[in-house]
Amino acid sequence: MGQTPVLDQFLGSLQELVQKRDGAKVQDFLQLEPPLSEIYQRMVSELQQNYAPGAKAEAELLQRCEPLVPRSKGGSWTAFPTFVKLYLIFLRDMNTDNLLETYNQLKALLNQCVLALGDSQMGVVVLPTVLYLSKVLAKLAMGLDRRPDLIAHIRRMEGLEAQDESVEKVTLVEKSANVVREAFIKCLTDRTGTPGPHGKPEGKRIGIYLMANLCLKLLFQCGKLRNAEQMFASISAQSPPLAYFPASQRVTYLYYLGRYLFANNLFFPAAIALQAAYDQCHRQAISQRHLILSYLIPCNIILGRFPSQALLQRPEAQGLAAHFQPLCRLIVRGDYLTFRQHLFFGSPTAEWFARKGILFTLRNRCEILVWRSFARKVFMYGGSWGGPQAQAQKGPPPVLNLKKLVVATRWLQAQHASPGNAPATANLYGSQLVSEPTDPDYARLEGADGRASPATDQEILEKYGDYLAPDGFYTEEGRSQPNQPGQLVDGDPEDDYDDYELDPYAYDLDDRTPDSSMMQEIESIFASLISQGLMGGYLLHREPRFAVPGAKIKGILPTGFPNVWQTISAREGQDSSVPGWVQPRAPAVGAAGGGRVVNLAGARPVGVQ
Repeated sequence: MGQTPVLDQFLGSLQELVQKRDGAKVQDFLQLEPPLSEIYQRMVSELQQNYAPGAKAEAELLQRCEPLVPRSKGGSWTAFPTFVKLYLIFLRDMNTDNLLETYNQLKALLNQCVLALGDSQMGVVVLPTVLYLSKVLAKLAMGLDRRPDLIAHIRRMEGLEAQDESVEKVTLVEKSANVVREAFIKCLTDRTGTPGPHGKPEGKRIGIYLMANLCLKLLFQCGKLRNAEQMFASISAQSPPLAYFPASQRVTYLYYLGRYLFANNLFFPAAIALQAAYDQCHRQAISQRHLILSYLIPCNIILGRFPSQALLQRPEAQGLAAHFQPLCRLIVRGDYLTFRQHLFFGSPTAEWFARKGILFTLRNRCEILVWRSFARKVFMYGGSWGGPQAQAQKGPPPVLNLKKLVVATRWLQAQHASPGNAPATANLYGSQLVSEPTDPDYARLEGADGRASPATDQEILEKYGDYLAPDGFYTEEGRSQPNQPGQLVDGDPEDDYDDYELDPYAYDLDDRTPDSSMMQEIESIFASLISQGLMGGYLLHREPRFAVPGAKIKGILPTGFPNVWQTISAREGQDSSVPGWVQPRAPAVGAAGGGRVVNLAGARPVGVQ
């Protein structure tokens, strides 16, 4: 065995740092990102010359690393020498030309470091190292995720591209997130200090949000947000309050928490988390504040609160007005067809929203606000207000005949109609408001009677003849019976089942018109708005109308069309807690009463039954 002065010096210095429990210096010693300094290159040369790949060399390296940890009565820290051995092997064998092999080696190295982190006494020493290795692994995994061509040839040679497509493939980013999650669990379950949500961060618990933020970053990168649900539940149950951690960790965590809640349609708590992240973010962190605003603004738009001009003129909001102001104007305008065209997937205006991952959420959640604006405008110009005298005296409430909504909707559709692109068809089937391509399952329906032409029947027989007209079939008694070529086994459905009304379109065609179909859709939209509290009133179905009772107290429009943000915040604000956000508990008021708070909001006077 040759001389290894640099390796000897490295191991000696590392041993001293471990004995001093100086985790920051240990992490500083264990460098692996190229380009390495000269002294590390010399140590790599010594490893290549004296410890060639093989089981014997690995055993000798492990033997040299064992004195690094002090002996104790409760046992030795065996995971750390194994980790240092893998670190030295990684330096010796690192090949930047094979990034996939480098990734696998680095993941194995981090796995071993996480095992070392699990030691109850000495594990905290490698916490900075775990964070450092996790960041390096995350950087490499996300880089390869953005450039899969860099490892495509390696995957082909190793046969990884020929895997079963029916099995969900786990990406490199997701594999990295799984390893980082293990480190997060080690930090969260540490028993140093006072455990649970009442204690302050001590020991390995200081790394809870460092590891959580990195894991969340990887999960958002690979689009596996459902895997974060258990993380937030564990944090709510076991983590110290978020306020006890540094501002950078708080802001990052609240940003990812807000995005997670937004993706799960919990917009009110998402707005609280994102607003807190924005308020606590440093004023000079322009790019971070810009990123937070790109999700905070759409979250508030869905809740009915539009961004002010003062907000959009801030430095961190540069460029956001071009995306959100047209959207707000369309919501106020009430033109649902222009709104759909603006957010149509593939349009230039929708590309930015798609990259942010908020396109479909805005399309689905903001259209109800568009319909509210449309109904409000029709009510203003076509509703029966009753006049000042009628409002001052008892009488029928202000009403809006929904036939006027049908006329206004048809007018909107006519404005958007073009020779080759009708906004909504005038047939009897499907929606009268949503223009979508014909469903292939209903392509054979032609005309108002739903009958198919002979040519259409022939096409169906050519495509499904082996099922509709097989060569043979089994009778009810279970006997095999041949069938004539082209003969339908079940007979002609239009002739055999007329008396049973199995036809889904078995209604009186004379009583059903396109306007009546549209009226039903508009009534459904109004019922949805009323049930959500976005409109105040009730529906009359015999002669479809929308009535606004009690309008003389607050006025017709404030009563029939209350402020969206105030309505939602009043309903959702009763519980201001945010799932996944651990906050310090307020001190109990009144020690004699045990600190319990009794809600008397629904209490009745004594003697009332």
